[in-house]
Amino acid sequence: MPISVTQTDEGTPEVASPTAQFSRTKTFSALSHAAFRWFFFGQLVSVTGTWMQSVALQIVVYAMTGSKTALGAAALAQGIPALVLTPFAGVIVERVPRRKLLILTQSSMMALAFLLAALYISNALQVWHILAISLGIGIATALDAPSRLAFLVEMVGKEDLPSGIMLNSMMFNTARIVGPALGGLALHNLGAAWCFLLNAMSFLAVLFGLFVMRVPPAPRRAGSRAIWKPLLEGLQFARRHPVIAPLLLLSALSSTFGLTFTVLLPPFADTVLGNTELGTSALLTAQGIGALCASIFVARSNARGSRGITLVRGAIIAPAALIALSLTNTLVASGIAVCVAGFGFVCQFVLTNTLIQAVVPDNFRGRVLSLYTLTFFGLSPIGSLIMGMTADQIGTLPAILIFGGTCLAGAILITRRAVQLRQVP
Repeated sequence: MPISVTQTDEGTPEVASPTAQFSRTKTFSALSHAAFRWFFFGQLVSVTGTWMQSVALQIVVYAMTGSKTALGAAALAQGIPALVLTPFAGVIVERVPRRKLLILTQSSMMALAFLLAALYISNALQVWHILAISLGIGIATALDAPSRLAFLVEMVGKEDLPSGIMLNSMMFNTARIVGPALGGLALHNLGAAWCFLLNAMSFLAVLFGLFVMRVPPAPRRAGSRAIWKPLLEGLQFARRHPVIAPLLLLSALSSTFGLTFTVLLPPFADTVLGNTELGTSALLTAQGIGALCASIFVARSNARGSRGITLVRGAIIAPAALIALSLTNTLVASGIAVCVAGFGFVCQFVLTNTLIQAVVPDNFRGRVLSLYTLTFFGLSPIGSLIMGMTADQIGTLPAILIFGGTCLAGAILITRRAVQLRQVP
């Protein structure tokens, strides 16, 4: 029996049934849509550039300060706007053409990347510049992330939406392999400036695709100017939904205590592996390999009808791998641990996106996806700052151990209570 959503006289959403009907789809069917092809290949170039900049920026911050807290502060600066603005961004996404929003946000991030490169080339770059630019990127991301997620259904339609999500994940995680690898090589041989410049130029690919694609106009919410009422309705709908609620809790937990381990990869590579630049690049590439394998595995689980249990296993495997990472002292062992962590986290987050998109009604899509974006982009930087501060006090490996253990315990608690989530086919 499918979930249905009704409105009470006061306009409050009600979940009429606690069970959901999830459809299966062919993995590559979304590529039959020309608009999605433009978006897919443009994003592949752009996200690769973003990962190149991310690697370089982490290493530049650590080289300038030698502080793990500074690494967390840079991540926090990018996350503050997501924490504050993302819930409201969901309301905006439901009212403004999403392609126009994406052109605006992608152009803004391109300009900030050029500014970062110019400051570095002129030897004027300071830590406060990095924090300010990260804050600007965060503001753009707060609108960009829910817009991208909601724009998928406009490009491919509801029938091919699961395929679009799977392919989008494969694209992102392919870039996650290529980007850090290229970033490490460029940083070692050419310098950080080239990483920043190449990232700035990579945005041209996705902007070109957005300008040339043809997408049918999507229905928008009525022109009410109210913000708080629809926002609260979205919160209430998500809180009462038997599948979406535990998905958001798991996302918040993993974003705060799990994914934050990446902020400590530069000091881990420095103190444990003895090579900051190549060690960080190698570990991020290993994480990307695990993530890409997870994207392929998730596509198979979609065909088998085992998405719920696959998500639960990923949410438990990933923090267990972080505990193992805290006990390693060689590149091979740490690379395997990071690869497994990347595999588990991507299984969790790709399926979270897929299942939320499968059950959320169109009139709540932007708001619910903004809540998901909030758990990912808003909470992770806070966890990164806390993790960096913790590592400065007790050391890198103990900090990874504590955060991994907390994430594992929370995941077990949430998934044991989420019976209907485990039963999703």
